[in-house]
Amino acid sequence: MSDPALSSLRAELSSTFHDARVRRMVDLGRRARTDPQAQALLDALARGDASERRLALAAQFTRRDGAAVLKATADESFRVRALAFELVSLACDDAQALEALRMAHGMRREQTVIHQLRKRKRHAVIDAFLDGLAARGEHVTFADTVPLATEASLRRHLARAMERPSQRFWARLARHAPQVLGEVLLEQLRSVKGEPDPVTRQHLAWGMGWLAERAPDLAESLLAVLLERGIPPDEYALRTLARHRPVRLVALVRRHPPAFLPHLLFAKSLAALDAETLTWAVLRDPTLLGRAEDALKELTEPLRQTLTEAWATSVERAPAWGTPLIARIADPALRESVYSRWTVGARTSDGVIAPEYVRHLPVDLREREARRHLHEVVQLGTRAEKRIAYARFLPWDEALGVLKGALGHPDAAMRGEGLGALLALPGLRPDEPAWVAPALAAVLARKNEQDPVRGVMLQALASWPRRMWRAEHTEALGRMLRDALDAADLSMATAQSAERLLVRAFGADPAWGAQWLGTFLKERGSIQDGGLGHRLTDDEVRRAAPYLLALAKSWAERERGGPLLQLAASLGKRAALVPGLPDWLVSVRDTGPDKRLALALTQWLSREDRPRFESTLAATLRRWRDRGWDEEVVALAHTEKRGLPLHRELVEELERVALRLGKPSGNALWVLRYRAVKDFDRILPALLKKDESAIAIPVVREFLHRRRQDLLAPYLNAPVITGQFATGATHWILPFDSGFFRWTPEQNGAYARALARLCEDLERDTPTLLAAVTRMAALDWAPMDALLALANDKRPAVQERALRVMARCDQGQGVPTLLAALEDSRARIAIYGLRRAFNGMPVTRVLSLLAEVPLTKVTVAKEVVRLLGELRSDAGYERLLELDAKPLHRDVRIALLRALWDHLDREPTWAVFERAVAGEDAIMASRVGDIPADRLTEALDARLSALLAKVLARPEPDARIDLLRRAMWLSVKDRERVFLSACGARLASPYDDEVRAAMGALVYRTDERDVPLFERMLEAVAPDRRALSIAMDALLQPRRQMRPVPLQAVHGLVTGGLLTKDPCLATLRVRCAAVALAPPDFALHLDAMGQQGWLHADALMAAQVAVSNLPVEALEEVGSHLAHSPSPEARRVALHCLVRDAADGRGWTENRLEALAMFQRDDSPLVAGAAQFVFPPREMVKPQE
Repeated sequence: MSDPALSSLRAELSSTFHDARVRRMVDLGRRARTDPQAQALLDALARGDASERRLALAAQFTRRDGAAVLKATADESFRVRALAFELVSLACDDAQALEALRMAHGMRREQTVIHQLRKRKRHAVIDAFLDGLAARGEHVTFADTVPLATEASLRRHLARAMERPSQRFWARLARHAPQVLGEVLLEQLRSVKGEPDPVTRQHLAWGMGWLAERAPDLAESLLAVLLERGIPPDEYALRTLARHRPVRLVALVRRHPPAFLPHLLFAKSLAALDAETLTWAVLRDPTLLGRAEDALKELTEPLRQTLTEAWATSVERAPAWGTPLIARIADPALRESVYSRWTVGARTSDGVIAPEYVRHLPVDLREREARRHLHEVVQLGTRAEKRIAYARFLPWDEALGVLKGALGHPDAAMRGEGLGALLALPGLRPDEPAWVAPALAAVLARKNEQDPVRGVMLQALASWPRRMWRAEHTEALGRMLRDALDAADLSMATAQSAERLLVRAFGADPAWGAQWLGTFLKERGSIQDGGLGHRLTDDEVRRAAPYLLALAKSWAERERGGPLLQLAASLGKRAALVPGLPDWLVSVRDTGPDKRLALALTQWLSREDRPRFESTLAATLRRWRDRGWDEEVVALAHTEKRGLPLHRELVEELERVALRLGKPSGNALWVLRYRAVKDFDRILPALLKKDESAIAIPVVREFLHRRRQDLLAPYLNAPVITGQFATGATHWILPFDSGFFRWTPEQNGAYARALARLCEDLERDTPTLLAAVTRMAALDWAPMDALLALANDKRPAVQERALRVMARCDQGQGVPTLLAALEDSRARIAIYGLRRAFNGMPVTRVLSLLAEVPLTKVTVAKEVVRLLGELRSDAGYERLLELDAKPLHRDVRIALLRALWDHLDREPTWAVFERAVAGEDAIMASRVGDIPADRLTEALDARLSALLAKVLARPEPDARIDLLRRAMWLSVKDRERVFLSACGARLASPYDDEVRAAMGALVYRTDERDVPLFERMLEAVAPDRRALSIAMDALLQPRRQMRPVPLQAVHGLVTGGLLTKDPCLATLRVRCAAVALAPPDFALHLDAMGQQGWLHADALMAAQVAVSNLPVEALEEVGSHLAHSPSPEARRVALHCLVRDAADGRGWTENRLEALAMFQRDDSPLVAGAAQFVFPPREMVKPQE
């Protein structure tokens, strides 16, 4: 290798910018495949400094010399090592990649390499690495890596991985092998008869959602097993299956009906339902489909009919839900029957049905409801404003009679209500045009009404369907508009209503509409409704074009550009349907003095009339340049559509604005940087030559730092800069924080020297000094002597920051200084810096360095222990055991417990844990609960369960409560139920929090084997009523949320168990019965309790609360049984069922009114007294004889 060739290459590389250097090395790597001289150049660079070694390594993107890449993975430079590991998957053969992967594993960075190998489909390397881990018995990384292997390798190692499956294993299995995950979960679920263990339930909880997306067949199989066993399935999985395969989900749910289905389950999959599925959903719960209005929009006509018929046959289930469906019922008898049930169920407690519901009814039923509200509903008798709204549903003459008082009322608001109802009437009956004329006449007769009333009238007319308007109505409409325009008090809101009315009636006579639109715009001076153009059809715009153009001409000649722009914006692209309108826009833009208007018009042309925009842009920009409208140029460029290149004329004008170095220059440069980067790159040398202070502009400075490092050199040595953006009074140090690997070593050195000079200034403020020290450590290729010297600086803040950042030195230059600092008062800071410095170092070197660290300081000793625990090395483990034998501070010993987590398969580790649990320190003992149980074998799981039980036997309540609160999420299987028994024993605790936490742990951790144990635990705590009450509060949840095992235990308590033996426990018995028993059985149970005299005051109140939480469809059955009980307490509960069943949305039917009357005549005051204070709508109650 000749020195001139190498010198020439080095000179070439140092004279250009980073991207060009990399491209040069990539080209050199390509030539080095066949050219020995090119290879010699690469070899020479690989022997150079760290910067040259990294450049030589970049050539491996094309050279692909695996041996060179493998060698670089052990380089002392972090930057070189990182790039080398990135290149492994590209350049190394299988053997080399496997070796690199093993090295990365020792440095705890194997996951990055594995993912790179997966991207390039180098699965053979991953499989070989996995085989090696298995052969060595390495379990920590083994399970994590198994899901990333090929399917064959995954299945080969699956059984062993399942012995110690980590959370990462499960997550990766879900992402990369969902089929295998489904098979594993299904096998685990089928291996037991009832509910699986808590760990499997955790996996099912989140795994079902993944499977529903990626392996729906297996998700269905899992769901079938869960439903068959009465286990509540995951809601997200249900919703996902409902979205993708609703018909199959319904078939599955019909075979195994669950107690609960999520609200709106099929709302997003209506179009995929068939007739049978749709019928089932309506009969089960129509709210599963969402709103009826939305369902009608989504379904085809045959399915709409199916929906209507299904709801009509089950109207009792949800009478108010299907309001829009009543009009679709063709059979008069059926419609009358449905309506009779609907009108009761849709009423509020005052007997009122909102007008928005009534308007969905057929005309005849609308009239009946209107008359009922106007004449029968008692509560509306004193609420005239609400009552008269229903008059809009009557025939015209009848409505006029009803509204006579309101129409002549002295209060304008009341007149407005009456007129609004009257004028809305024709719009609700578009097929009866005879009522249009009297409505228009009514408006014309009130030409002098106040503006608010006029606005109500015009708004009511504007709500009519377009098809109602005819040519014969235009004369009256014109008079209305004239009256509105002549009114001195015409408000903006009323003017907008008038505009909307005009647009709605435009199709009746487009010529008339266009003429009036021109008149309206002319007299009002601007568009009142910003969406006016959008409300006109294309044909209407064409017919109105002459009038719109004349108006535009008038506005343009009077320099009224604002209204003209508003009209154009309203029309959008349809402005082209008005020939000549864009010409007037251009004319106003190019002649007016308003720069903001000119910008807005140009932006409109850019969006809506691109050809005209491009053809006139050059002249526009010349005019703007002459007027000094530079900010408008920048604003125009900034608002141009993303994804399209800027127009050439606009780019050139931006360059001129930027080079003027005025106030808008910074923004112009920003737009060029992100919208025309090649042009931005091209003008930078000229910009900096014209004014060197342009480096102060952030977008320029950052671009030079990232893309054009060759232009940075004059600014790195803290020069004095003068120009538009600098005064020349001080030295400048540019604020760069990272990415210095793009610079040459010379540039790194220059910047480092400038920072060092700044740090020598004793008068500098502390924040500036700390920032400088941080930047010094980030310089990849600079000497670190100045930074290392700051470790002894007299300024405490500077010294501390230097020690903290010293570990960031690319080539580990700070490690000796940090190690030396461990021997004095700086140790507490230096030790944390060493962690970063050790990251990626070979294990042997880290061990040798740690061996020299003194452990006299607690902070230092803790960090050394943590570092030793993270080393995958037998020597590191032996050192941890040596430290365990010494007297250690508590914090250090806690760190030691954590450090042993990666060695859970070693017997000495468990001896350390045993001593911690048995020791005097409760905090240390409680740390056993942090051990990752997901990585344990069955035998080790049993050992951990025993340790956790011992923690619960300690005298310190805080430690016990903390562990109990975490018990439900711990991944211990606890096959021998040692830990579970210890949790149950804490139900007898005198501490309420502990009882509550213990019950929470039991509820989650029990399975079907534990039901007798569960019941015995509760019986043991029964004498302590306080503890029993707290435990039951924690146990009882709504039935649909209860797991089968706790539900079975509660069932045993009320069917011959603890709660049936003491009347004092009747309240708890009622609460438990409501959860454990189906509604019919619950009714029988309450009846029996009432006859036994157990429904005392508190128990009766509990029964009423329980009834309120029952499903509404069960209330009638429960109430019917209790209503005939000999127990007055049971009948009192039946009354509560009746009231709950007649709530809003269900209503007081004749049968319910009869039942209420029966209760009001009951012999017991307990029943009759309450019943006589239940008040259905007054008009529904027959007067007493």
